[in-house]
Amino acid sequence: MASAGIPCFTKGAIVEKTLRTERLELVDRHGRVRAVLACEEDSDAPSFALLDTDGQTRVIVGISWNEMPQIQLTAPDGTARVALVVRPEGMGMVVLMDEQQRSKTMTPTDT
Repeated sequence: MASAGIPCFTKGAIVEKTLRTERLELVDRHGRVRAVLACEEDSDAPSFALLDTDGQTRVIVGISWNEMPQIQLTAPDGTARVALVVRPEGMGMVVLMDEQQRSKTMTPTDT
């Protein structure tokens, strides 16, 4: 067993058990960035973003500036369209947005 970047040996190969970095980019076979795991520069909140072949962010899974978990789905132009959020009091919320960024919010207490 290895810890904190100490290599261990597995069947003759050296395998690092811990990878520490501020940003990790996953690229496809064409060299295009398709996923990014990083902390936001302004808030240090962690997020995982999935990008389309044009480089537009389409899915974001992360922690918001106020430490609430959220999932955001975007249109091809990168604008937010659907968000799944846990509010500070713990209630789940779905937010739907149209082309003009008008929103409709749904919570379990909506009738």
